[in-house]
Amino acid sequence: MQRLSLVIMPLLAAGATAYLAAWLTLWARRCKTGSICLAIGWLLSASLIIVNGLVAGEPPLGNMYHVIVLLSFCLPPLYVVLAWREKLSWTAVYFAFLSALPLIGAMFMKRDMHWQRMPALQSAWFIPHVFAYMLSYALAAVAFVLLVVRWKNGWLKHPTDAGAYAQAIHQIPRLAFPFMTFGRLPGALWEEKAWGAYWSWDPKETWSLITWTIYLIYFHSRRSPETEKYADLAHAMAFGALLITFFHVNFLPKLASVLHSCA
Repeated sequence: MQRLSLVIMPLLAAGATAYLAAWLTLWARRCKTGSICLAIGWLLSASLIIVNGLVAGEPPLGNMYHVIVLLSFCLPPLYVVLAWREKLSWTAVYFAFLSALPLIGAMFMKRDMHWQRMPALQSAWFIPHVFAYMLSYALAAVAFVLLVVRWKNGWLKHPTDAGAYAQAIHQIPRLAFPFMTFGRLPGALWEEKAWGAYWSWDPKETWSLITWTIYLIYFHSRRSPETEKYADLAHAMAFGALLITFFHVNFLPKLASVLHSCA
């Protein structure tokens, strides 16, 4: 297992390089080359997950290093779904760029390679809980980047571009929201088994509820002409709450989650 640990950094570097190459070639409209690089990056991300699991002897989902590698793994398949279902193939460049970021971050963070689940986490609900949230977070990140790009380009006054971005900014969170909602169910069942209660108002639980609620407000704000002008603000606030939910256990120790910090 020690030897396997030695291949982690080369895999991280190779995966990040492949994703960045995909981003640059897709930006240059070399779609075939970009798609190949994206596929290579995804295969390297999959290899990382396998190696992480072999080293830990557990499904590698329990610490920050493990889950950001999972984020990188989730993004390309989600792009394929959106390109096929919603005709959003033009978003490939954003998926490629965001796929690279987690692997780049993982190269500069402390990696707990031998993490194993403590008894409280020994539940079949643990894996679908984490996986569902990572799918939703990956999609939410892409939607927010598209929102920022639209802001940066003066709301993309060209009608075709504006319409395409508006569609993607709405359709991607629509796919993310069911995963975010489903993730709460196995989370509650896991918590009841581990701690004896379905809900404990733990800081991470509370912020996940806040995030879910603001995304719900965003969706409802788009349904009325009077509130639609606030939709982008609600979207941005929802993603801000998501970042707090995802990162605050590690970076805001005074607000650390008691139940979730066991990972």
